Amino acid sequence: MKREQVDVLVIGAGPAGTVAASLVNKSGFNVKIVEKLLFPRFVIGESLLPRCMEALDEAGFMEAVKAQGYQQKFGAKFVKDGKVCDFNFSENFTDGYTWTWQVPRSDFDTVLSNEVQKMGVPVEFETGVTAIQFNGTNSVTTVVDAQGNEKEIAARYIIDASGYGRVIPRLFNLDKPSNLPPRKTLFAHMRDPNRLQYHEPNRITIVLHRRDVWIWIIPFSTGITSVGFVGNASFFESFEGNPEEKLRAIIATEPELKDRFNNAEFIFEPKTLEGWSMSTETFFGDGFVLTGNVTEFLDPVFSSGVTLATVSSQIAAKLVVRELNGEKIN
Repeated sequence: MKREQVDVLVIGAGPAGTVAASLVNKSGFNVKIVEKLLFPRFVIGESLLPRCMEALDEAGFMEAVKAQGYQQKFGAKFVKDGKVCDFNFSENFTDGYTWTWQVPRSDFDTVLSNEVQKMGVPVEFETGVTAIQFNGTNSVTTVVDAQGNEKEIAARYIIDASGYGRVIPRLFNLDKPSNLPPRKTLFAHMRDPNRLQYHEPNRITIVLHRRDVWIWIIPFSTGITSVGFVGNASFFESFEGNPEEKLRAIIATEPELKDRFNNAEFIFEPKTLEGWSMSTETFFGDGFVLTGNVTEFLDPVFSSGVTLATVSSQIAAKLVVRELNGEKIN
């Protein structure tokens, strides 16, 4: 079987994987990314937080992302029973970025993966991991591409940034139930020509629909807005019809949405995600470290997904570099 040798193998080409790979590459080590899917691909997590900007900047991605003209985000608005609590990122207590972006993730993630390849990091798409063998901190990973070709990648270290794929936890039985309750979301992208009437193009709006259900409203610079309901599965079961009929019926029950999106065009049929909460027995071990959603995913009300992914990879990559340079990391 064909075998390659790298210093660091990164699993996953999303924001976590590309940030980690860029920082390892900048330190002079040979790094490769394998990604199970073909980009662009759809994923949620579209409203960023200012903290992730530091990771994107250090990874060398800022100029490429700025060039895309994404919707700038300056804060977050929370609405409950008509009452509004509006947060502006400029009212911060520490130094740092006071703005960020709202991004269609299929496009955003493709920009990052393209940029890391321009830096000289190879990315092998449609390549899945089927096995990993560790010998101390060294490892041999077996991968298979879309044509069924199998090969091995020997590495001194693995950074698992595979997101919901959770490669290492699943291969080594490290999964454990989360202490967060199971949740479900129904969401879509919709044309939003009247968005300026609602004075919220530059921030996310979170609406408390009822005690156990909340809504995200995320406008993009394209005139498209992402709208999603998050709640217990039983909430969605009370509405009938196909996904579009269900989402339209739910929207009609919410005063903050019904006029704005009553007859809005859906860009795609509404999608559902559920049961995303999962934790792991350990976040690191001899020869590997887990970053981003591989460790655990919080309720998206916090808009923390991409931030935790990029910042955890920023930290992990630097620790991996120090260990590869001979330093013992405890």
